[in-house]
Amino acid sequence: MPLDSVPRDFDTIAPAYDATRDPIDPATLGEVGRVLREQQVRRLLEVGVGTGRVAVPLGERGFQVTGVDASRGMLAQARNKGLVRLVRGSAYRLPFASGSVDASLLVHVLHLLDEPVVALREATRVGRFGAFALVRPGPGEGERRTPEQEAARRVVYRILAERGYPLPGSARGGPPLKERAVLAQVPPDRLTVVSDRMVTEPVARRLDMLARGASRHTMHIPPEELQRAVEAARAEVGDRTVTFRRVEALALWSAESLAAPPSGSVAT
Repeated sequence: MPLDSVPRDFDTIAPAYDATRDPIDPATLGEVGRVLREQQVRRLLEVGVGTGRVAVPLGERGFQVTGVDASRGMLAQARNKGLVRLVRGSAYRLPFASGSVDASLLVHVLHLLDEPVVALREATRVGRFGAFALVRPGPGEGERRTPEQEAARRVVYRILAERGYPLPGSARGGPPLKERAVLAQVPPDRLTVVSDRMVTEPVARRLDMLARGASRHTMHIPPEELQRAVEAARAEVGDRTVTFRRVEALALWSAESLAAPPSGSVAT
């Protein structure tokens, strides 16, 4: 995907973003804050701050958070929440001096990046204690996506493909797999589990994002075709629920660990 297409996509979906994503778990954020404080982090740069879903609660926990994002639309939503330390910029070339904050933080952003290692090197340049990323490390027992977990979206994708709208392969891999590929390519200095919990949700819950046109993978599908596929999926999955394990961890990289390409690295 071209590097400039991601911010344009997020400009479009920004107004519906918060309403169509899972809320940030307060206990997980509390653990993130605990780990950051243990590392003497107070001044934080959140790379890919988005709508401020993480920056706001971290600010309430006493951190001085500056946010950077390439999407004007997402930054506008963050400003509406009262965030003022916001800068538009690229993760690949952060508009900040070296060592200007205690640490950088990326929250489920690595899967969006065409060049995640470049972004991590920039993040460690700016953060004097390194760069942290909230990731789904897996694969732990029961933590992989189950067929039921993805049933509704698979129905939508199948119907769209039958009607001449096949989706790219990136729509099928999922963010966790891409995050794990980055962890394998550049192993972090430290990986601290901050959340390990069982989650139960309606199978159809994952259709809400599609129905509101807030998925980057289906945003270019004609609305009437998308709505037909979504309604067909709702009818097929009904009111079933799925229970799955969600593990999240805070990875830490130092500038030294990212100084040179690791031996045997593979492209993401």
